Amino acid sequence: MNDPRLIDDLLEGFPDLATPQEVGDLLRVGIVTINKWMRSGHIPSIRAGLRVNRIPKKELREFLLNADEMKDPDAEARDEKEGSGSDE
Repeated sequence: MNDPRLIDDLLEGFPDLATPQEVGDLLRVGIVTINKWMRSGHIPSIRAGLRVNRIPKKELREFLLNADEMKDPDAEARDEKEGSGSDE
């Protein structure tokens, strides 16, 4: 678990409902990564329109608190794919 005080400092002044781009900028990752994390459920989001998502600050905080315990969804998919292949 990460230090809650550091995370609170990081999120001070951050919008209560952030765009995926804002979260990506904060975390210095691309929007594709943020979208993967939202689809996999690592970062819960709110659908605010047909193609509009917002990430609540409280959900982002929870994500950051537990980020060291998170598994990479791409790595999980690769592991499953490799495990399902037949060995010759």
